[in-house]
Amino acid sequence: MKHFLAFAFLTSLATHSFSQTLALADEIVVTASAADETVESTPASVTIITRAEIERREARDVADVLREVPGLSVSRTGAAGKITSVFIRGGSSKQALVLWNGVEMNNAYLSAYNLGQLSSAGVERVEIVRGPYSALYGADAVSGVINILTIPDSSGVSADVEAGENGLMNGTANFSHAGDRWMAHAAVEGRRDDGFEANDDYTGDSLAGGFTFRPRPTIHIGATARISRYDLGIPRNPNSTFTEFVPTPLRREDGSESQIVVPLRVEVGALRFDLRLSESRRHDEFVDPGAPFGGEFAETDARTRSGRAMLQTSHRGGGVISAGLEVEKAEAEHVDSFGLDVDSRNRDSWSLFAEERLSMRRGRGSLELTLGARFDEFETFGSEVSPRIGVAWLASANKWRAAYGEGFRAPALGELYVPFFGNPDLGAERSRNLEVGFDRFLSASSMVSVTIFSSEFDDLIAYDGSTNRFDNIAAATSRGAELGFSGRRGAFTTAVSYTYLDAVDESDDQRLLRRPEHSGSLSIGFDASSLAGNLSIIHAGERPDVTDLVPFGRVTNEAHTTADLTFHYELGALTPYVKIENISDEVYQEVFGYPSARRRVIAGIRYALRNRS
Repeated sequence: MKHFLAFAFLTSLATHSFSQTLALADEIVVTASAADETVESTPASVTIITRAEIERREARDVADVLREVPGLSVSRTGAAGKITSVFIRGGSSKQALVLWNGVEMNNAYLSAYNLGQLSSAGVERVEIVRGPYSALYGADAVSGVINILTIPDSSGVSADVEAGENGLMNGTANFSHAGDRWMAHAAVEGRRDDGFEANDDYTGDSLAGGFTFRPRPTIHIGATARISRYDLGIPRNPNSTFTEFVPTPLRREDGSESQIVVPLRVEVGALRFDLRLSESRRHDEFVDPGAPFGGEFAETDARTRSGRAMLQTSHRGGGVISAGLEVEKAEAEHVDSFGLDVDSRNRDSWSLFAEERLSMRRGRGSLELTLGARFDEFETFGSEVSPRIGVAWLASANKWRAAYGEGFRAPALGELYVPFFGNPDLGAERSRNLEVGFDRFLSASSMVSVTIFSSEFDDLIAYDGSTNRFDNIAAATSRGAELGFSGRRGAFTTAVSYTYLDAVDESDDQRLLRRPEHSGSLSIGFDASSLAGNLSIIHAGERPDVTDLVPFGRVTNEAHTTADLTFHYELGALTPYVKIENISDEVYQEVFGYPSARRRVIAGIRYALRNRS
C-alpha cells in the first residue's frame, strides 16, 4: 500500500499544471498564530478541512475526516460512538489539544479528549496545526492542535436525512444568517445506530448555535454554545479469567458535553482588544451489572473555566504584536465501584503570552517570521516557559519553512489524586520539536507539502511499579516525514497523504503503541455537472498494541486498508446521495481486541439553500 501511495503521489505531481493563481494559498488560518494569516504565509505545518470536504465524504464524525491528515493516527475501540483517540506525530492522545472555536475540550480528569461522540454537524472547518503550540495555548498543546470551527461566513439553510444498514438513522438541520450587524447560526443532529453486534448501539444528539452583534463596525460581541448527549452499548469485555472476550449485554455508557464561549472585540485605530470567557463541561457514566466480579460502575465530572484577554497591534515594520493573559480553573470528581474515588479537586493556573508576527518583503520574495513565548504558573506543580519560532521564505509559489517549539502537558487531576496510584508531586511532561518543510502551490486549488520533523518527549508520566504510583519516569523520541498533495484537473480532484513515523520508548527502544510506522490515504473525486463522486482509501500499517487478555503483553496489530465510496446527484436544492462504507468489508481492529465497523450501505438526501464561500 505504501508503494501504491508513493506512486499515486508522484503521478499526481507529474500530471498537474503549474499555474501561479493562488486562491488556495490565500485561505485564512486562525489557529497557528495569534494573528490571522494565510496558508501561503504561515510558517506552520497546517491542514484545513472545509465543510465542502466533509459533505463530499458524507463524514458524520470529525474523527473520520482526521484520518486523511498527514501526521495523524486515529484509533477507535470498535464501531461508532466508542472511545476514539488521536495521535499527532507520535505524541500520546493526552498531548494533542482539541479546541472548539478556540475553547479547550480536553478532559481535566484524564487530559485526553475522546472524539468518539464528536459529530461533524454544524462544523464549518477543522484546522490542524502540527508541532508544539504551548507558546500560544499553554498546557496539552504538545504534539499539535485540532481546532473545530462552527461559525459560518454566509447565510443559508440546509437539512439532511440518511438511513443505512444496521439500523442507522441520522438527521441534521442547519441555519445561518450573515448580515452587516447581525450574524446568527444553529445546527441540530439526531442519530440512532444499532451497530454491528448485540449491544453495539449508539444514540447521539447535539445542538449548537450562536450569534454575533456589531453595534458599531469596531465592536463585536457574541456568544456560541454547544451541547451533546450520548448513550451507547459496549458489546464485549474479557471474561473472569481474562482468556477470551465474551458478550456483555448489560455493559452501557452514557454522558453529555457542553461548551460555551462569550467573545468581545473592540478596535481603536491600529489597536485590537479581544476578551473571551469560556466554559467546557463533560459528564460520563458507565455501568455493567453483569460484570464477572459483580456490578461495576463509574461516574466522572470535569469542568474547565477560562478567561483570556489579548491586545494586538500592527506596526510599520510589517508585523503584528500580540500580548495577553489567561486564567483557568479546572475541576474534576470521580467515583467508581473499585474505590478509586476522587472528591472534587481543582487545578488553577494563570499565564502571560506574547507573539511577534512579521512579514517582510525582500526583493522578489517574502520573509515570514513568528516568534512567541508563554509563561504558565500552575498551583499544582509550578511554572513552565514555552517558546516557539517559525520562519518561512516565499518566492515564486515556493515556500521553504522551519520551526522550533517546546510544549508541556500538565498532570491530569486523576494522575495527581486518584487513590493508591496518584502522585500530587508530579511535574509536567515536556517536549521539543524541530521541523523543516517545503510547500509548492501548483495552481489555484493545488499544492504539495513535505515536512521532516524530530521530537523529544521527556518526563513522561507513567506507572512506576517500584513505588506503585504515577511518576515522571519515561521518555520517548519521534522522528518522521509527512507528505501531502491536493489538486484538481478538470472535473477530477486528487488528495494524497503519507506519513513515515519512527516513535520509540527510550527505555527499551520499542515502538510506541498504536502508532503505525507507515500510514496514508488516497482520495479521488469527480464533479461532472450534476453527478459527483468520491473514493477515499485509508491505510494504517502494522503497529504494536497491548492485549486485555492474559498474559497482557504487547501484540502486533495487523495493517489494514479500507475504502469508502460516495455518489451525489444534484437536483437543484435537493441532492440525493449514496455512500458505501468499507467497500471490501475489511475485517480489522484499530484497537486490538475491538472489531471495527464492517461494510454498510447508506442512502440520504440533502436540501440546501445557501451561499458557501
